[in-house]
Amino acid sequence: VTINTDASFHPQLKHGAYAFWAVCNDFKITKSGVFRAKCINSHDAEAKCILNALSIVCTDKSVSKIIVNTDSMNAIAYLTLNKEHLSKYHWLENHKKVKYHSIMKKYLKGVKIEFRHVKAHSGVKDNRSFVNEWCDSEAKKQLRK
Repeated sequence: VTINTDASFHPQLKHGAYAFWAVCNDFKITKSGVFRAKCINSHDAEAKCILNALSIVCTDKSVSKIIVNTDSMNAIAYLTLNKEHLSKYHWLENHKKVKYHSIMKKYLKGVKIEFRHVKAHSGVKDNRSFVNEWCDSEAKKQLRK
């Protein structure tokens, strides 16, 4: 399964919104919404978006590998607890990093996951850019609500 994600964040109100597009040979899922809980910042919203996507995709027991395309290196760093990158990103308390990592592992239950950083708003006219733009505009639309 390939999941493309994006989130939007309102810094004054601390509200976040998300959109993701998941596709494989067996299904396609597009979903967006607003987070119930407030977000700390845009990176927190990005990580929560990935967790939302995983919570839905991982309910399909036939899934064995997931590739997550995101434009947030910060979200990748603390979802994976990558020590090399974590030292650069001090925007979230350690207990939340561990909590989000644990939630991700609970959803995966042995499913292999690979994170890929994708450049947002590249201007390239291909399928990946189309999906990235859809996620971006859908998350912004949800946040305006």
